[in-house]
Amino acid sequence: MKISIVKLTAMKKIHLAVLCLITLTIVACSQAKKEKTLEEEIAEYKANQIDFSQNAKPKDFSAKATDGSTFNSKDFKGKYWAIFFYDRSYLIKSDSYDLVAELNNTHKLFGDKIPMVALINGFCDNDLELKRQIDSAQFAFTQIDNTKGPNKESKVKDNVFCTPAKIIIDPAGKVVYNGCGGNTEKFNLMLTDLIKAEKL
Repeated sequence: MKISIVKLTAMKKIHLAVLCLITLTIVACSQAKKEKTLEEEIAEYKANQIDFSQNAKPKDFSAKATDGSTFNSKDFKGKYWAIFFYDRSYLIKSDSYDLVAELNNTHKLFGDKIPMVALINGFCDNDLELKRQIDSAQFAFTQIDNTKGPNKESKVKDNVFCTPAKIIIDPAGKVVYNGCGGNTEKFNLMLTDLIKAEKL
């Protein structure tokens, strides 16, 4: 009787050990599938990234705007249009620069001829505060919250690293102007020349 109890206990230990090994193997395999190499992550990021550099042809994208509408770049096919990228910190006027006034003025001068959209980049952990800042800016053209935060990823994966960026895309979908920085008149001069040349 003692021998059979010892055998039974030994069998239980063997079964338990086998179950533990199976569980560890399953966990290890699932972990191995989830982990990506740095090279794989970079390749995936680049594959999903939209290129807005000079002479590039950015792929189509769509995103929900801050007013609840859906922006789709396909709607601008065959037209000149402008896209702005800026960090959310620019929503607050500094001693040397007022991006809100600048963009509102550019839209006032050219918005009826050249469609415009802006993407707000950067980090945001307070969406209500960001919404309040956007509402306070009273932009008359589409704004897309493209910020990252604790519980959100950017909607549009772009390759724009210098802000504020001002970009013009032609009817063929090509970036014909990519400028960075504020307090510049070059962008407005380009839009003026474009409207005259194209008779927009």
